[in-house]
Amino acid sequence: MEFREYYSILENASRLTMEDYMANENIRKQVRHAIGQMLRILFEVGRSLVDGDGDELMWNLMKKGYLQAPLVQEILDVITLYKSGSDEMIYVSLVRIMEDIEEAYLMLKGFASRKIS
Repeated sequence: MEFREYYSILENASRLTMEDYMANENIRKQVRHAIGQMLRILFEVGRSLVDGDGDELMWNLMKKGYLQAPLVQEILDVITLYKSGSDEMIYVSLVRIMEDIEEAYLMLKGFASRKIS
């Protein structure tokens, strides 16, 4: 699957009521999986620009001017939420998660495509 397909999973889940979301274990698993895959793709693009992994990668992207500090902090918050957040917290943060990962992905993808050209 590609980034947009994972994004669509989150988008569809964000349209559910919290009750419907919490009642459907399959959707909750799909959402967690989609977030993980979106972060994986984001990291792959980031690693094409700078060295590092996880937090270090994000901070290196900021140091090199690819991402702004507030967005890096948002992504780190998303990672923390993904790793240790409850399903309820993920649900109430879905739009923020989608927007933050998408913004970082599009920025990095743009830099990566210019680097390759």
